Amino acid sequence: MLSFPTDEPQVDPTRPGQWRLAQIELVNWGTFAGHVSVDVARAGHLFTGASGSGKSSLLDAIAAVLTPDKWLRLNAAAQDGASRQSDRTLMSYVRGAWSKEADETADRATTTYLRSKATWSGILLRYQNLRDEPVVLLRVFHAPGTRTEPTALKDARIFARGHLGLLEVKPHVEGGIDARRMSKAFPDALITTGGRHGRFHERVVRQFGFRGDATLQLLHKTQSAKNLGTLDALFRGFMLDQPGTFARTATAVEQFTELDAAHKHVVDLRKQADALRKVDEAITAFDLAGAEVAAISDLHDAVEPFTAGLKLRLAKEAAGPARARLARAESELSDAAREQRLASEALDSAKARVRDEGGARVELLQERIESAQRAEDIAGQYRAQLTAELARIGAPMPEDPEQFAELLAAAVTEAARDIPAVSYEVRDAASQARKAVDEVTKQIQALRDHRSNLDERLLSARRFLADAVGVPASTFPFAGELISVAEQHSGWRGAAERVMAPFAPTLLVRDEHLVAARRAADSRTLGVRLVIEAVPHSVDEPRRPKDSRSLVHRLVVSDGPFASYVRKRIANEFDYACVSHPDELDGVDRGVTIGGLVKRNSRRYEKDDRHDVGDATRWMLGGDTQARLEALLSRRREAELAKDKTAARESDADSLHQDAVSRRDVFNRVSMFTWNQVDLASATAVTAARRDELRVLTSESGTLREAQEAAERATQRLNETNEGYERAVGDHAVAGKNVESIAAHIAGLEATPHAPVDERITDALEGRFRAERRSVILETVDEVARKVQSALSKEKDAAAGRAADAEASFAGRAAEFRLEWSAASAELTADIRDRYGYRELREGILARGLPEKETEFRKLLRERSQDVVAHLLSDLRDAPGLIRERILPVNASLGRSPF
Repeated sequence: MLSFPTDEPQVDPTRPGQWRLAQIELVNWGTFAGHVSVDVARAGHLFTGASGSGKSSLLDAIAAVLTPDKWLRLNAAAQDGASRQSDRTLMSYVRGAWSKEADETADRATTTYLRSKATWSGILLRYQNLRDEPVVLLRVFHAPGTRTEPTALKDARIFARGHLGLLEVKPHVEGGIDARRMSKAFPDALITTGGRHGRFHERVVRQFGFRGDATLQLLHKTQSAKNLGTLDALFRGFMLDQPGTFARTATAVEQFTELDAAHKHVVDLRKQADALRKVDEAITAFDLAGAEVAAISDLHDAVEPFTAGLKLRLAKEAAGPARARLARAESELSDAAREQRLASEALDSAKARVRDEGGARVELLQERIESAQRAEDIAGQYRAQLTAELARIGAPMPEDPEQFAELLAAAVTEAARDIPAVSYEVRDAASQARKAVDEVTKQIQALRDHRSNLDERLLSARRFLADAVGVPASTFPFAGELISVAEQHSGWRGAAERVMAPFAPTLLVRDEHLVAARRAADSRTLGVRLVIEAVPHSVDEPRRPKDSRSLVHRLVVSDGPFASYVRKRIANEFDYACVSHPDELDGVDRGVTIGGLVKRNSRRYEKDDRHDVGDATRWMLGGDTQARLEALLSRRREAELAKDKTAARESDADSLHQDAVSRRDVFNRVSMFTWNQVDLASATAVTAARRDELRVLTSESGTLREAQEAAERATQRLNETNEGYERAVGDHAVAGKNVESIAAHIAGLEATPHAPVDERITDALEGRFRAERRSVILETVDEVARKVQSALSKEKDAAAGRAADAEASFAGRAAEFRLEWSAASAELTADIRDRYGYRELREGILARGLPEKETEFRKLLRERSQDVVAHLLSDLRDAPGLIRERILPVNASLGRSPF
């Protein structure tokens, strides 16, 4: 026989120095109950047996000790493919799961365990190399009570040298794993617990000379699996070094992820800055309006002290001219008194001359003439009074006693006549018209103040609740404020208002505010019917409307934190078909016509025509108040016309009534006259006769006539001086009172303390006073002050309105920001008092300059991605050459040995 020499040296098949498994010990592992020991032949060992005899359990025991849990796959030897999921776990082995049975009370299978109560389990692997002390690897488990979940299982791994037996650790495990006692009992052993077994596996790898943890994974794969798959998978997964492209790819992905996260962060900051810019605009508007309110308030509050100071200055300025006028009045009074005295003395002299000329008879006639003249004057006065009274009623003056008697009889009759009052209908119509104007004016003012279509009483109730809870009023919107009719369906606005009427005035409150709002609502009488709905944070998607004509398609809900809830409520409860003819209502469950006829259910129809369907003054939907404002303004114009008409009717009725009363009063006064009182002709005749008698007497003596004429002239002069004196007395009294008034004014102003007014405010108020009236004097300063104060009040109200609008805008935008970026605004609220926190947040973003870097980040992402792909392509192109270069020596080596 031919023999061939071999280069291979003779090798001992026992391989002294090589570590091989020599013994397996088990306690309570799977169906192995109690303590079981299996010796493993060093030359090789075959485990065989029927299905279910425990082959896989032994292999799983070896794997449970050697393999890290992250790679451990139990019962792999019994699986046909890698994709099947094993139903075995470490807990099922410790408990001894052995069968599954149907549960009589539940429609499922339950597992039957050999050890259903507290138990312990252990595995020992003993390795020998025929030279050194054996290596002992143990893993012990403890399952408490009857628990079967994997997290309840506690374990420990032990690395030792020598002849340690598994039952020696029983006292430290069966009542619960006690690592401290085990460490004292086995001081030379390495013990790891709590699922942290990295040091154990490092010691195993180092002891057996493995390259790393991957070797443990390969060992587990080769020992437990039926097949290893392809050689490619085996070499790639367990034998070849990982190519550098993997690390480059991982690094690229990591860098790209970081860059992408940074880019997203920059984009998010830019969006935050954009949103905060709108918030900042509202802050600026609020601050400007607030500053304007403060400035106007300062002016308004300073009007009173400024007016007091101005009045004091004007009073002091007027005191000098007033005293001068008083001095002139005193001088004029003295002159008038002197002239009166001289005229009286002249008259006395003239009368004495008449007497000296023998005019005793003349003096007697003169007295009679004066008496007759006085009687004539009195008759003239009575006649003038009667003429004036008769003129009021359009009656002529009687010329003789007969006519006067007829007038007197008629006067007595008319004076006794009853005059009816103005009718209730006229009064009530005028009153209702005034109330209508007042009501619509109040609605217009409320609409302008609050920018809401809801009733002012509801808005007042909301303000009370918001103040009580400590949040802005915008935190509690009414449903109607969030719902509007799409512009293309504006013709259906009135019908939509009727359908949505039950929901529109509902106050929406978040769950976190419900308790406080509920308590506030119950704490007082609100004076209005208020419906509150609690709104959860998460709401299911609304169902789709059944009909394409549904009102749901014609309504628009404002975006915001309540939008989802409102949409769901509309979809669930207000899915009404908008039909063009009432007969079409038969084909729908719920519907509405454009005329406002509402079908609520199969048997109920409703048409509320207490107000016209197109009456925009009754509309509640939408945040846009312009349509309702225009309707209210039109309504007020109509109401004012009606008010003017009814007021004119009332005025006419009052005039007629007053005329009748005045006519009766005139007749009453006329009835008090007598003919003798008004017979001016008779009185004039008596005076003329006396004068004729005096002329006859004086015509006989020229000197007597001259003396009489001088006396008449003196009498006339005395009358004139008397009138002048009376005027002087009146002027002096007026001047004196003026001086006293100014002095009292000054004393009162000086006695009343007033706060000093800042020079800047003084200049501003002086400008406003001059603008109101160019020349302000003491008599007009109060009127000018009232006008200036009224103008300032209006300006203050307007500025306060702008501040309120800005506050509402801020609250809405801040709420949107908090909803979108809750983390960034965690310490902020939508209250206007937190406004500078939002400004600081924006300034911080802008100060870092990150939003401006968005383009640079995008460019860097693109360029970095291109660089990484280019390097990977270069590595992949070079790979075939490197493979050929490295495989040639391998092929050459293989070629030297027969296959």
